[in-house]
Amino acid sequence: MSKRVVGLLSDFGEGPYAGIMRAVIRSVGGDDIDVIDIDHSIPSFNVISGAYVLAHSYYWLPKGSVIVAVVDPGVGSSRPALAVKTKNYVFIGPDNGLLFPAAQRDGIVKVYKLDEKKVVQRAKLRFRGSLPNGKWVISKTFHGRDVFAPAAALIASGSADLEELGDEIGVDRIRKASIDYVERVNGGNDTLRVQVVYVDKFGNVALSARVDRLPWSPKLMGEKNAFIIVDVSGQASMTKESEPPTGMVQVARFVSTFSEGRPNELIAYFNSFGHLELAVNRGNAAKRLGVHPEMKVTITLELLPHGGHGGERRGARRRHSDDLAYTAMP
Repeated sequence: MSKRVVGLLSDFGEGPYAGIMRAVIRSVGGDDIDVIDIDHSIPSFNVISGAYVLAHSYYWLPKGSVIVAVVDPGVGSSRPALAVKTKNYVFIGPDNGLLFPAAQRDGIVKVYKLDEKKVVQRAKLRFRGSLPNGKWVISKTFHGRDVFAPAAALIASGSADLEELGDEIGVDRIRKASIDYVERVNGGNDTLRVQVVYVDKFGNVALSARVDRLPWSPKLMGEKNAFIIVDVSGQASMTKESEPPTGMVQVARFVSTFSEGRPNELIAYFNSFGHLELAVNRGNAAKRLGVHPEMKVTITLELLPHGGHGGERRGARRRHSDDLAYTAMP
């Protein structure tokens, strides 16, 4: 009999929490469950970043896997706990939008609102640990341990069906986060408002714009003098007449990979997940731009006369669309 797989994703970082969840899964589900840690370094409380990582990692797990995702700033509140059955997987986690992009991508079949008491009652029957006083108390601050992990163990081990752990609800009743937000500014195609969905350890900034959903011409994006004007000034308190502080509007040269950029040059490219991403070659784009996940920025595709020299310092040039100055950084 092959092992069943449970994948874990959270914002727990270092500390005991992820390890305790693994222990619960093995103590309830048995030795035939293989637990895979997808990522526990999601920025604290950041549902969008968690949804982004989950949506681009789940499909590497074997079909039939149960995936637990915990980025749960609403833990202990009235927010429901969910189990979402899709074409190939089961996703378990809080109802805050975290699960939706991944589940939608795989194809949602049914959604269940988990009954926390039923989950614990069934889990206790199979639990191989030694609970204090033999009681399993559902904490208001650690549903990863007390609800999501045991539910995953029961489903993965075949010890319970979803119908036995909760009630089916309509897809229309669950929260839906989006990692594909793109808004056209002033009705045109050149300037778009997008969202920062993830910043990795290198400071690379993943945006909600995906290669298959951009209105920009692939031919233009492939030109050697194609640049993206990155405007973060909309996040600041400014009057229409004021000039943005240095660094609020910058130029990123379009490339296909990091090595095409010079050291310390701001570049733009499509990452391995198909999202538009900003980086500084051997530097930190998030720090240079002053951005963080969930922040909205404006991007404009332009052909500039300095083909292949996006990293050079240039004098300010005016954009007619919003009359803001931009300057390429060295």
